[in-house]
Amino acid sequence: MMPWYAWAYLALLALIGVSNFLAGLRGGQRMGLLLLRLAAVAVLALGVVLFYRGSGAGLAFMAALFVAALLQAQKSVADAQQMREQRLPAAARIGVALGGLALLPAIALGALAVWIQQGG
Repeated sequence: MMPWYAWAYLALLALIGVSNFLAGLRGGQRMGLLLLRLAAVAVLALGVVLFYRGSGAGLAFMAALFVAALLQAQKSVADAQQMREQRLPAAARIGVALGGLALLPAIALGALAVWIQQGG
């Protein structure tokens, strides 16, 4: 059974993923890239579920987690460049930064799920 705060974190991840997807649609980004980024957030959410269920994760999930982390890093760099070019207000910059930071624990929990499976 997953604790309530794990469910709350999954809801936050869903909110971040959907809001990034919708912002990308409004910004005219390519649909393929938007779907990849949404799938990356779904992989991060799966890592949270696997960690809290204690079931561990195998090699395929480890590869998916690595790709998801790379996609999120690329998005963070793109967001930083866009914020510099468009001179967004401070509140918007803080929101984008906090959204990116909120994904880091999910990456760590997914890595721990892999570690549990490997007998760590």
